[in-house]
Amino acid sequence: MNEDPTLIDSLFKRLTEFGLTYFELLKLKAISRITATASALFPDIIVSTLILIFLLFINLGLAFWLGEVLGRIYLGFLTVAAFYLLLGLFSHIFMRGWLKKIAANYFIRKIFR
Repeated sequence: MNEDPTLIDSLFKRLTEFGLTYFELLKLKAISRITATASALFPDIIVSTLILIFLLFINLGLAFWLGEVLGRIYLGFLTVAAFYLLLGLFSHIFMRGWLKKIAANYFIRKIFR
């Protein structure tokens, strides 16, 4: 059982190099996946932001218009706020699981695309 120490040293060195190379490959794959996901989300974030700005101005216009119809500006804003309160409560009570599933599926598709 007299083994050649240079053979064991060579094998250990190659195994160490393989481990380091494999770890580097895993890091590069992770960076690639994160970059692809972030770049896929970026346009969605921009479009969502523009839609939110649009909705903000629509709601402001609606609140001012309702305020004129109701005779007091603050009543228009309270009416719009009450509508969103009811919409939020409805969403929380009846659609929470459904919305959670949609969001999870969206992110999974973005990650594994």
